[in-house]
Amino acid sequence: MTQPILVTNQQRGRLSLGALATADQYIAHAEPGGVIVLEPATVITETEKKLLQDASLMTAIEQSRQHPETLKRRDRSGSPRS
Repeated sequence: MTQPILVTNQQRGRLSLGALATADQYIAHAEPGGVIVLEPATVITETEKKLLQDASLMTAIEQSRQHPETLKRRDRSGSPRS
């Protein structure tokens, strides 16, 4: 945990987090009592979301990671090169 620093609300309600900001994007919400919580966030496409929610696909990927020797190599010698 870092040392607390004073952050001043600037014009237009902007806060400069300086070195405290470790991510490019955050989800923010305000809690009772005025506490503002920032959580690092990543944006994904709907397609990525659907793939990540496919339990059988995630199982197959995990099995492939654990046993790479079972993967099949593809012959790409006839593929066009760019």
